[in-house]
Amino acid sequence: MNSVPSKTKQGLIRLTQAFIAVSVALFLMLTTVSVAMAQNEPASNKQPLSFGPDQTIIDLNRLSWEPLDFEGVTPGAEIAALRGDLQNAESLEAVVRFPANYTFPNHSHTSDELYLWIEGDLTYIAEDGTTTGLSGQSFISLPGGVPHALVCGDEPCLFYLRYSRPFDLVLYPMPELKN
Repeated sequence: MNSVPSKTKQGLIRLTQAFIAVSVALFLMLTTVSVAMAQNEPASNKQPLSFGPDQTIIDLNRLSWEPLDFEGVTPGAEIAALRGDLQNAESLEAVVRFPANYTFPNHSHTSDELYLWIEGDLTYIAEDGTTTGLSGQSFISLPGGVPHALVCGDEPCLFYLRYSRPFDLVLYPMPELKN
């Protein structure tokens, strides 16, 4: 015969209900904290943060790099698209990195282009072969159709790149270099 007093049963039911309520509250609190922490994770170019239309926030230390792979271009250059993509974009913003002592061949693009050099020494080679050494942070703006080459110095190079029109690449023979 089950002889648990009615008051004891009611107490056990209340205790069980309280345990369930505390467990649910704790689960909800931990879920909310996990979601908040995930939203505060630094954003990469593959999963940027956005707080509204046309807003992009990316932690440049969390970029996903891809080879900058074109016929006639020596392997080693890498790109991380920030807005748009190399193949299908109306415009493109990206970060590019070259290994030390890397030469990107003489080339031009249909689009105007803007470089903001962030790290590494660079030699800019103009269409006529004139070389210009630039140290560290530099700005380069070119209209479309201007042939040029880039040579990274003894340290790896990193730069921001922007094209206002779709990305294309036309290669030219390297000019005879002038100082």
